[in-house]
Amino acid sequence: MSDAPRQNLFNLIRVQKDLEKLSGQVLARTPRAAEVVADIAELERDAQNFIYHWTEVIALSNDELAAHFLAKAPVAFRYLDEAAVEDWIIKAMEAFDNRGLGFAIEIFDELERYVADRIHLQTGCQFEQVVGSLRYWIRGLGGRHLLLAIEAVAYTDTDQICLPATIGVLGDHAANARLYKCTAALLWAQNRYGTWRYRALEEAIRSLNTAGDWPIYQCLETVRLRACIARELPGLAREMEALAYPDEAGRAAWAQFMARAPRLVESSASARDSLDHVTALREIPLPPPLRFQGEMFPAKVREAMFKRVPRESSALQKALAALREELTDNPNPDAATPASDPANRFSLSTTEGAGGAADSFELRFNEQAVATSQELADLLASMLQDLGDLLDDDYLAAASRAAYPAEQETKPGQPDLPEYDAGARVALYPEWDYTRQRFRDAFCALTEHEVPFGDEAFVVNTRQRYHGLAKSIQRVFEAIMSEAQRQRRQAHGDELDLDALVDAHIDRLHGREMSDRLYTQFRKAGRDVAVMFMVDMSGSTKGWVNDAERESLILLCDAVTTLGDQYAIYGFSGRTNKRCEVYRIKTFNEPFSGEVRRRISGMAPKAYTRMGVAIRHLGKLLSAVPARTKLLITLSDGKPEDYGSYRGRYGIEDTRHALLEVKRSGIHPFCITIDKEAQSYLPHMYGTANFTVVDEVTKLPYKVADIYRRLTT
Repeated sequence: MSDAPRQNLFNLIRVQKDLEKLSGQVLARTPRAAEVVADIAELERDAQNFIYHWTEVIALSNDELAAHFLAKAPVAFRYLDEAAVEDWIIKAMEAFDNRGLGFAIEIFDELERYVADRIHLQTGCQFEQVVGSLRYWIRGLGGRHLLLAIEAVAYTDTDQICLPATIGVLGDHAANARLYKCTAALLWAQNRYGTWRYRALEEAIRSLNTAGDWPIYQCLETVRLRACIARELPGLAREMEALAYPDEAGRAAWAQFMARAPRLVESSASARDSLDHVTALREIPLPPPLRFQGEMFPAKVREAMFKRVPRESSALQKALAALREELTDNPNPDAATPASDPANRFSLSTTEGAGGAADSFELRFNEQAVATSQELADLLASMLQDLGDLLDDDYLAAASRAAYPAEQETKPGQPDLPEYDAGARVALYPEWDYTRQRFRDAFCALTEHEVPFGDEAFVVNTRQRYHGLAKSIQRVFEAIMSEAQRQRRQAHGDELDLDALVDAHIDRLHGREMSDRLYTQFRKAGRDVAVMFMVDMSGSTKGWVNDAERESLILLCDAVTTLGDQYAIYGFSGRTNKRCEVYRIKTFNEPFSGEVRRRISGMAPKAYTRMGVAIRHLGKLLSAVPARTKLLITLSDGKPEDYGSYRGRYGIEDTRHALLEVKRSGIHPFCITIDKEAQSYLPHMYGTANFTVVDEVTKLPYKVADIYRRLTT
C-alpha cells in the first residue's frame, strides 16, 4: 500500500475514534455515518476539531440534534467559512431553545437554504442602504413627491413607491443597488407618464375584465414607459436595458412582444393606446417579467387617489383664495369674491410632454401670468398628474377665506381637537417614520382615561377558580423575598463585574485612575423596584384573551403586593394617530384596593394596537418614579397595528424605536404574548431574550410571575 492510501486509511480510523470518544450515541444516530466520517477525514485538522467541539456542545442539549449537525457539517465547510458555519449552528441552537427540536433540526437539514440566504445577504442590497440617496434621486426626476416604503413586492399606489426589503437577484451588491434604482424609476414613470391618471385608471378598471388582462396591460405599459424614459432620460434607459432581462431568451421574447405594439414607442402614445392593444394580445404568450417590472394594484391606486384629490382640491382653493386677495388688493379679505366673477378668474395653460405628462404649466389671473410659490406649484403639479385636463375651471374657482374660519384651521403639528373626547387632556408625542428615517414631530395625540368599574363578582370568581395557582404564584414571590440580590461595582465580592472591569480598563488606557470597585456581591438588600404593566386592550383581545389578562392581573397583584414593590397598571388602545388612548387601572401611588380590582374587572376591548406612543407615554411615567430597577412588561396578543398606515413594517419599526428610547432611559422592557407568529417580529422589537410566547390561558398568570421574578432578582 502506497503512502497516500495508507494516510487516508489512518485519517479515517482516527476520525472514527475521535467521534466515538466524543459521543458514541451521536455517531450511532447519524445517517450515512461511514460517509460522514470519510467526508470529515478529508477536511483540514482545524475544521475537524471545530466539528468535534460543536458536536460535543450540541450533544449536551440533545443527541438527535447533534447527529443532524454532524451529518451536514462536512458539507457546510465546502461552502462556508468557519465564522459562517458557527453562525449556522447558533441559529439552530437558538431555535432549539425558543421553539423546540423540530425547528432546530430543520435549520441543520436545510443547509442549502442557509447557504443561499448567506450568499444573498452578502451580494444582495438592503432597502436601508439605498433609501437615502434614492429618495432624493426620485424627487429630482420631477412630478409628485413620492415616499419610499418597504413591501413584499414592488408597486406604486401613487402616494409612495414600495420596494422589497432586499434585492439580491444579481451577482454583486452594486448591481443590485442599480436594480433598486431601475425598479423605482419604472414605478415613478407610471405616475409621471399617465398610467394612473384618473381617466386611464377608470377605463382600465372598467375594460380589463379577466384576471389575465392586467398582466398584458402591465407589459404593454412597460413598453410605453421605457420608450418615454429613453426619450427624456437616455442614460437611465441604457442602465435599465443592461439589467432588464433574466437571460437572452427573455430579451428575444420582449423583442417579439414589442414588435406587436409599435404604436407604443411613439412620443404621442398614452395609456389609452396600451388598453387598445390588450384584446389583440390575449392569446399571445407574455414575455418573462423584467427584473425591475414590479406589480400593479389598481385598487390601491384608486383608494389613494380618492383620498388625495379632495384633500388637494381643498388646499388648492385655499391657496388660490389667498393669492387672489394679494392680486386684487381686496380691502376686506373676509368678504367673499364670487367665483363666477369673470373679472377675477384663474386659468391654467400647460405644455404636454412624453406620455401626456405636463412638462410645464403657467397659472394666469385675468389672463395675466402670475408667480406661484413652490408649495402652490407642487400642488398644481400633483393634481395635473392625477387629473390632466379634468383640472378645469371648477378646481380653479378659488373660494374666499370666509369659507375657512381661522378657528377651524389646524396648525402644523396641532391635533384636530374636535376628534377627541371633550375635556380630555391631550399629550403630543412623536412617531418614528422608518420610510423617511426621521420622527414625525407632535404626530400622535394621546389622552388618559380611567377604566370604569366592572363587576366585583369577576374578582371573586377568579380567586376561587385559580385558588391552587394563586398559592403557587405566591410561593414564587415569597422565594423572591428570601433570595440574595446581585450588588454590582463592589470593592470586594464573589465574582468579577465585567462591566466595571471594562470601564476600568478604558480608564487605564486613557491615563485615568482605575476604580477598585470591580466585583459583584450577592446579599439580601432592600428592594428598589418599579414595574409598569402595559396591557393590550385592542379589539383583537375580545373573548378569552381579555379574560386571561384580567385574571392574570388579579392573581399577580395579590402576589406583588407582598413584595412591597412599586407597580402600576395601564391599558392601551386607540384609533389612528389622533385618538391614541391609555387607560388608568392602577397608578404607582395607589394601593391594591377594591377600586383597582373593579377597574381590572372593567377592562374591555377597544380599538387598535398603536404601541409606540403608549410605550413613550408609559415609559415617561415610569421614568419619573425613583427606583433602581425599572421594568416595562407588556401583555399583548399580537403585533402593532392600527387603522391606516400603522401596520406591517411601519408599526414594528416605530415600536422598536420607542423601546430603544425607554431602554436609553434605564427601563428594561419585556413582552409576553399569545401570538404564535411572534417569532417573526418580536426578536427585532424586543431582542431575542426579552419576550416569551404563552400558548395556553392557564399559563399566562404563572408566566408573568416567573418573568417578574427573573427580571427583578
